[in-house]
Amino acid sequence: MGKKFSILLIASFLATITANSLVAEVSRLEISKQETLVGASSLSSYTSITGVAHFVLDPNETANQAITDIVYAPLNRDGLVEFSTDFRILVPSAAVANGTLLYNVNNRGGSRFPPEISPDHPLSKMGFTYLATGWINELVPEQGRLLLHAPIVSEMSASIVGQVRYEVTVGASVDGVNIAGAGHLAYRPTNAGLRGATLTQRQYQNEPRVPIDGSQFELKVSEVDDSTQPMVSLVLEGGFVPGVIYELLYEAQDPVLAGVGMAGIRDLVSLIRQKAATASELQALNLSVIENTVAWGNSQSGRLLRQFIYDGFNADLSGQKVFDGIIPVIAGGGYGMFNNRFAMPTRTNGQHSNHLYPNDYFPFTYGISTDPFTGKTGSVLAKSRSSNTVPKIMHLQTSNEYWVRAGSLPHTNPEGTADAVIPDEVRFYTIGGSQHGSGNGIARAASNGQLPPNPNMWAPFSYSLIVAMHDWVSQGVEPPASRYPKIADGSLVLSHLDGAINKSAWRQMKGVNHPRAMYQPASADYGDLWQSQRIISRHPTFSDDLYGALVPSVNDDNNDSSVSTLLPPMTQVPLATFMAWNLRSFTSGSEQSLARLSGAYIPFAANPAIANQMEDYRSTISGLYESFEDYLNQYEQATDGLISEGYLLPEFKQTIMTIARSNKSVFEQ
Repeated sequence: MGKKFSILLIASFLATITANSLVAEVSRLEISKQETLVGASSLSSYTSITGVAHFVLDPNETANQAITDIVYAPLNRDGLVEFSTDFRILVPSAAVANGTLLYNVNNRGGSRFPPEISPDHPLSKMGFTYLATGWINELVPEQGRLLLHAPIVSEMSASIVGQVRYEVTVGASVDGVNIAGAGHLAYRPTNAGLRGATLTQRQYQNEPRVPIDGSQFELKVSEVDDSTQPMVSLVLEGGFVPGVIYELLYEAQDPVLAGVGMAGIRDLVSLIRQKAATASELQALNLSVIENTVAWGNSQSGRLLRQFIYDGFNADLSGQKVFDGIIPVIAGGGYGMFNNRFAMPTRTNGQHSNHLYPNDYFPFTYGISTDPFTGKTGSVLAKSRSSNTVPKIMHLQTSNEYWVRAGSLPHTNPEGTADAVIPDEVRFYTIGGSQHGSGNGIARAASNGQLPPNPNMWAPFSYSLIVAMHDWVSQGVEPPASRYPKIADGSLVLSHLDGAINKSAWRQMKGVNHPRAMYQPASADYGDLWQSQRIISRHPTFSDDLYGALVPSVNDDNNDSSVSTLLPPMTQVPLATFMAWNLRSFTSGSEQSLARLSGAYIPFAANPAIANQMEDYRSTISGLYESFEDYLNQYEQATDGLISEGYLLPEFKQTIMTIARSNKSVFEQ
């Protein structure tokens, strides 16, 4: 798939199309760039169109009242709320268009469609129409980044104020840091907020917060062109210590109407699926008829899709289904701060930092469950059920999400004592032996973790299941069976027992440190307004009401099981232990905590003599394989098995086999 596109620039122009739609509240499109992605044939050639979509929302429309603070949004002379989003769409030729729109929820403004990766990508030749829109306002504008352009909300023209909390952790010593993260924007401090900001520090989550005197730190606010939010930097006298958790609280003003990001997805996708070939707003896109819609998103973007469903956005303004299929990928158990006052869409909870943000909260499951701490019942799909707009769902995650993102909670009860009942519309696929981000199959040196990162390549399985979802919603073809660890058969277990690592979750190895805890979401009190209005009036500092997150069990080599997880050939036919977790490196500090979203890799010894010398109890390469040819044959059999079961497209076989062939040198030692 290394072949590069020949990009032919057709036009760069500004076109404005205006119309009045009864299907969706898209008021006009501005097209700023149009080009052709030329592949080897018309099957892999696309028209790429970039621009800005403008919307209006009626704040009195029932469906729009799911948007937090819409009653405080500025109105135009027609009494409507205005906002816009950047968009990019890839349109196949009418001759090959297959009638399905694949919507990709971009991650922090970035999105690459398969035809942009390579014209030889298996999905590039299938005739999909691809779409991505901006849905995050708190990003610094830059070339190619898709943004949401959301208005500031206010009350009777007066600024809305509130306390905001930012956690800052650095991996290397610095004097100043962007409190929202590199390339991100924050909320403007009020004058009182600048004077009264507080800062504390602690090494680990469960340690007391130690106040830092106000004379030792300073907030600096920088204006950013074309944005409704500023950049806010925190400068600390003496500098920040790597690994230490710094918690900043201050009074802020001017929250943005963040929830319109989901409304923009809803309304543009709805218009395309209902009137792709006829709506005047869409004429410049030259779309073919769209009969089916599927959305997928990785990590933060997968959490956005869970929120999209939970908040009821899969029903459009006329009550029709927006997406037929939804695929949250590596989302773990939570949602995000996507639709609340002073939203922080890119903030992610973890075991070491950001633990008590309102991102991962009940309900976790797609079926009905009961919260043990409040007694409430709920379901991610509750609003879709009531509106008869339930999509097909594939919840896809790696074993890393179980350790660092509470990935078990969507398929167990909240206590972690029983498997949940999975609705008929839902499939679960746990990719074993893998970390949060797909690797390329090539091991590399340790960086942010104590051990080298996990190189397992799982992206081909994600793309293959997108095609399976297309077949499911368009033709009714049943997808492959769910494969995920379960409490009932012992493949889903506690990470720790009585404060010690559970040997079913990790067999201790000489010279390898193990986690002292995993990430467990907490039931926390965000104040009286959170449940009814999504307003945080209280920032909790502690909660011991922890939900029962669990992890996959491992075998004697500390590898995941091919029975309870979808196991790539690299781990089915292993040359190493492919770990779901890693610990923070000693240079980045707080080395007893889990490294953020990282797995690890420990090669097997070549033979028993070396293993005995190293006191390594695991399998050896010579004990597992007679030769490189034997290894290659077993690897190919594992690959063919995944293809025959429907988890992997045949077109990805050579990509997977290339990894195995690159390991020949291991057998020459």
